[in-house]
Amino acid sequence: MSAKIIVTGTGTGIGKTVFSAGLANLLGADYWKPIQAGLEGETDTEVVACLGGLSADRILPERYRLQTPASPHHSAELDGVRIEADLLDVPDTGERPLVIEGAGGL
Repeated sequence: MSAKIIVTGTGTGIGKTVFSAGLANLLGADYWKPIQAGLEGETDTEVVACLGGLSADRILPERYRLQTPASPHHSAELDGVRIEADLLDVPDTGERPLVIEGAGGL
């Protein structure tokens, strides 16, 4: 079983994405952001791929891509999406570690 590392923080814009990119690069890890809220401009996944120099096979697709830039539960409500907890099971990445970026806020 590979290591699973969750990157979280107290808010939006505090550096979770940049830290996740560096950590994934350093560890040779895959990267996963389960829920992306806000799709205008670059997404966190796109930023991590670029900053971390991660190839496409090291990026796991988001389970939910929500239009509204807000907390996931609020964004889902506004977008008319129901978040299913079963779809948020952590993916198996084999022997490669996995960096999981959470939403801003605890």
